[in-house]
Amino acid sequence: MLYLYALSLVIVVYGDVTQNCPTQPQNGATLKVYRTHCYEFQLRHKVDWKSAEKDCGSRGGTLVAINDAEEQSFLMSSLKALSFHGNSVWIGLSDANHEGTFTWVTGENSSFTFWAPGQPHLSHSGKRFLLDGIADEDCVLMKYSESGHWHDYPCQKLDPLGLVREHYNYICEYNPATTPAPSLDPTIAPSTISTTSSALPASPSVPSR
Repeated sequence: MLYLYALSLVIVVYGDVTQNCPTQPQNGATLKVYRTHCYEFQLRHKVDWKSAEKDCGSRGGTLVAINDAEEQSFLMSSLKALSFHGNSVWIGLSDANHEGTFTWVTGENSSFTFWAPGQPHLSHSGKRFLLDGIADEDCVLMKYSESGHWHDYPCQKLDPLGLVREHYNYICEYNPATTPAPSLDPTIAPSTISTTSSALPASPSVPSR
């Protein structure tokens, strides 16, 4: 009886996790659930921002939208728990549609920001290379190496020769309101999926804005 109860509990929890997630993680990604959303951490696959957004969209999601300090802290804590060794991940914020007006790809309106000092670059005075002049910094990276602060970067490679590329890891987000519930896929190992409650680790701390 105890075994059956434990088994049913596992099935219920596993179902709750997978209903908002893609049926199969891509490129060795790790799935995590926070609140009612599913997050896919693409930490083994680096691409430019537009390719990252296209990849997330192909499975019914978007690049992650960060609405408050708690969600920012969850993402940073998850990267730490996953032993992330990179310095940055793409998030779904961009001013490609209107220079200087950053909006989330989800269309959400959020007053929360976590820009690094001097960011975003509202002019082209902060270019890092001579060839940067041909690429606008329209897309946003969350820099894990800088306590999660946000930086605007070119969405794609900086120069036509391909000498400098903007390829980074990324995080997809799946909303249960817009993502159809997939069937249970046995190819998803439960060890790659975890849930996170509202209680978050004390570190790293993220101040509210």
